[in-house]
Amino acid sequence: MQLRDRRELLAGLTLAGAAAAMPAAAQAPPPNGDGMSMDDCVALCIASHRSCLTSARHVMGQPQLRTPAQLVALLQDCAELCQTTANSMLRGAPTHTLLCRACADLCEACAQACDAFKNDAVLTRCAATCRECGAACRHMAMEM
Repeated sequence: MQLRDRRELLAGLTLAGAAAAMPAAAQAPPPNGDGMSMDDCVALCIASHRSCLTSARHVMGQPQLRTPAQLVALLQDCAELCQTTANSMLRGAPTHTLLCRACADLCEACAQACDAFKNDAVLTRCAATCRECGAACRHMAMEM
C-alpha cells in the first residue's frame, strides 16, 4: 500500500471513529421547522467565538478607538461562552439549553456594545455575527 493510500485510509477511519463517538444528538440532527439544526447553531457559536476574539485583539491594537476596558472584557466573555456552548452541544450535554439561553443573552449584549462603534468595520461585523449567534441559541434553547 502506498503512503498516500494509507494516509487517506487513516484519515477516513479517524473521521468515521469521531462521528461514531459523538452522541447521536450532535451528529447531524434533522433541522427543526425553520431549518435550524444543532450543527447550524454550533457553527454560529464557533463563528461568534472567533469574531469576538478577533474584535478584542483589534480594539486593543487601536488606541484611537478609546475603547472601554469593559468592551474588551465583554468580547472575551462572549467568546468563551460561545465556545463553551458549542462544546456542550457537540457533546450532547443535557445542560446545553441553559448554556444556549445564557449565550443568547450575552451575544445580544455584545452586539449592542459593538453597535456603538458604527464606523469600525470589525466591530460592525462582530455585532452582526453575535446577533446571528444569539438568535440561533435562543431558538435552540426554546426547541429543546
